[in-house]
Amino acid sequence: MDLRAIEKNYERMSDSKLIEVITTNAQGIQPEVFGIIENEIRKRNLDPNLLNAVISQNEHHSLEDIYRHSELLRDLPCPICDNSRDKLNGTVCYTIKSIIITTFTATKIVIACPDCLDKQNRKAIISCSLLGWWGIPFGILKTPVYIYRNLKAKDENRTSDSNGALLSFTAEHIGQIKAFENNPEKLKNLIRDMKYLGF
Repeated sequence: MDLRAIEKNYERMSDSKLIEVITTNAQGIQPEVFGIIENEIRKRNLDPNLLNAVISQNEHHSLEDIYRHSELLRDLPCPICDNSRDKLNGTVCYTIKSIIITTFTATKIVIACPDCLDKQNRKAIISCSLLGWWGIPFGILKTPVYIYRNLKAKDENRTSDSNGALLSFTAEHIGQIKAFENNPEKLKNLIRDMKYLGF
């Protein structure tokens, strides 16, 4: 392993790129690289908690740890309606769109208050119902499945504890959550900027 080349690579990154890499893509790094990242954080005068993101991505997390970090997200205001009255939770929205012989599918995790989660699932169901059927054969076969998946996801929107979608999101983003656990605005941005997967 060429540590000097790794160091140069980190030096070339902008602050925002470095933060993105070390909070989302630091799984499996070698112990020698921790020191390089720590020096780069210190040299740029970045938040020292960013190193926690690197460490957390290379640790095994217990279910209790994931639950605890999911509670940090649940206490945020809703990123869609800005409501602070209800605790947040997660849902998965499944969509399908078809054009003759081509069918596109997408999956998106949404973190929001229960009312907004219900609205997101309803929108996905309507979208599937209107746009999913028009592809042969997959649109016809998959559309009922995607509608059913949205209905099942909607059933978990009002659970009193963190549901499966929120726990899955927390486990996947634990590095970012740990790095920004004292910065509610960054956590709110994290859950607001969700992207569709596989579309």
